[in-house]
Amino acid sequence: MWVSTSVCAAFCVVALGACRSLPTRLHTLSVLPPAQGASPYTGPALRVAGVQMPAATDRTEITTPLLRGGLDVHDLDHWAAPLHQLARETLSADLIARLPPGKVMLAPRGLSNDALNLNVVILPFVAEAHGSQFVASWHLTGDDGAVTGVGSDLVMLECAPVNSASEVPERFSELLGQLADRIAAQLAVSAPSAELR
Repeated sequence: MWVSTSVCAAFCVVALGACRSLPTRLHTLSVLPPAQGASPYTGPALRVAGVQMPAATDRTEITTPLLRGGLDVHDLDHWAAPLHQLARETLSADLIARLPPGKVMLAPRGLSNDALNLNVVILPFVAEAHGSQFVASWHLTGDDGAVTGVGSDLVMLECAPVNSASEVPERFSELLGQLADRIAAQLAVSAPSAELR
């Protein structure tokens, strides 16, 4: 009887040890260097007021599309913070690297009335074995919400494919860097007036 109790206890210890869950990996985005030097932008300072994206992308877990449709939710690969917040912070840092000093403000809305608000909308972000892409648009507004007329229509940005969920943050970072390059280039040729703040 003692032997069977010992064997049973040992089996329970081994079984409980096998039930230990795998660690969750946290991912963030990276700031990438500009494709060209600093933009000669001379307009008013701006702040990245917000980045909107589809709810299926802006979730805790990293997702990738399935071949048969739908999403593969990677339960062990999580964003370190809400993705729209990571995207806003990373795009701000990308623009700091691309615009002249003092042209990107990090102060939240309302704390500095001297900056225009950059609002970005990212439509479905797709990261798969065939390539990574997102469609985005952006525009500048004053604190009163008045549109400045400076912005973009929808633009499709593309980069390398992904082979695993751990490559998704790198591809998203590359696409944000491309978007920052486009924003800086357009601001250089169509700077809004300082009166629009």
